[in-house]
Amino acid sequence: MVERVPPEVEAKYTKYVKLRDTLSAITQERVTLEGAISEIDDVLDKVSRLSADADLYRLVGYVMVKSSRDEVVAELRGRREELELRLKAVKSQEEYLRREVDRLASELRTLLGGSGGAGAGG
Repeated sequence: MVERVPPEVEAKYTKYVKLRDTLSAITQERVTLEGAISEIDDVLDKVSRLSADADLYRLVGYVMVKSSRDEVVAELRGRREELELRLKAVKSQEEYLRREVDRLASELRTLLGGSGGAGAGG
């Protein structure tokens, strides 16, 4: 005998799968941002050890442009700040999605666990 899944359960499951997939994408974005920030920190550390008059070059489009150490440091710090703000927003979104996924999973377990026995009488 084949039981039909109630539409409510099907809708919650569909929402759960979409949220879980979105959470996965957001988590990957967080990891990418953290990696970019870490890389900037490493570059800032190395650049700070150079003399103030060291020749540095940065990529602008397809062209390498000579820049001063101070210009490079300022640009890197600005980029790091932007990434930190984005990371903060992504972490907040990730936490919200994680709570929603957990809540829906719990609801689904309750619904599926409660509907597995004999039919409810009215």
